[in-house]
Amino acid sequence: MTASVGLGSSDPRPLLLVCPTPKLVAEAKEAGFPVVTIAETTGFTDDQLRDHLVETVRTHRVGMLIACGNASTLPAVLETAERLGVSPNPAASARLLADASQIRGLLTRSGPQWEALALPSGPGDTPPPYDIEYGVETLTVEGMHRVTGIVELRYTGKEATCAGSVPDPVTGDATAGTDLRGAPVHTFPAPLTRQEEAEIRALATGLLDLAGYEFGYAFTRVARTDEGPRVVESLPRQASWPASRLIELTTGLMAERELVRALSGIPLDAPVMVGCAAAVPSPGPSDAPDHGTALPEVREVRDGYALLTALTPAELAARRDAVLDRQASAGLLAAGEGPA
Repeated sequence: MTASVGLGSSDPRPLLLVCPTPKLVAEAKEAGFPVVTIAETTGFTDDQLRDHLVETVRTHRVGMLIACGNASTLPAVLETAERLGVSPNPAASARLLADASQIRGLLTRSGPQWEALALPSGPGDTPPPYDIEYGVETLTVEGMHRVTGIVELRYTGKEATCAGSVPDPVTGDATAGTDLRGAPVHTFPAPLTRQEEAEIRALATGLLDLAGYEFGYAFTRVARTDEGPRVVESLPRQASWPASRLIELTTGLMAERELVRALSGIPLDAPVMVGCAAAVPSPGPSDAPDHGTALPEVREVRDGYALLTALTPAELAARRDAVLDRQASAGLLAAGEGPA
């Protein structure tokens, strides 16, 4: 059982936000939603978390539960929300997206045209090497998927990436994603031809259709291989830093505000690109942002990335290469890294 979306501030029942960002809480309150939050899920056993959710939903007469961040993939959260009728998605749909092996199984079961699009990473598999991924952020409302942005993730290390099970630099999760040689350079919008963009869009949104995803953000990673695009994983939440910030800087769309608009039943704004942006790994101290922002090309520094903006792709590429060249000259890059 799932909750209907589009109730808006006229519904007196509170909105329960699990592990939300402060921005999301503020946007929901500003839109008129009565808001209840569970700030953390760590420290709970699965049974304790289920009991806490049940008590919170019943005590506050919650109308809908939105799980954010890591909470968006926790079975205890997803299953409890569905059982109580406060989930905008079937629990099985969000759980499937959180498990790369289930995604591969879904694609395999969906016919030859889909089976070939899964990136194999099981025992004995030899997945094709690649050094470029595309991160596709989508916002789904009533089963309709709107692509809010496609970000290129280019790994500039000497060796190509291959399938593995390590913490992912985009999501921070330890998933069967990629064995990454260094952090990737992010570029938005991704430099794609119309045909390439259409193919990647169709792959990401088609996967969400197959999974039965009904509402909310999803971030799907697609590898560019010599054999064509291959799905790496898809997570039921918005893009994380720095991809989310690049989309916001370039389109002016704030992810949290768009989600609240969707919850309110308000038509979503179409993204309008103004310029382009990139995020370059910044090996310097993360607690010393002034060092990075002192460079003329750098707009802001946070969590190991320097963000750059420009009006044209050529200007952005020049600024990106200038930052990478400075890092290489200072000995801050690993062997083989540098401008692509």
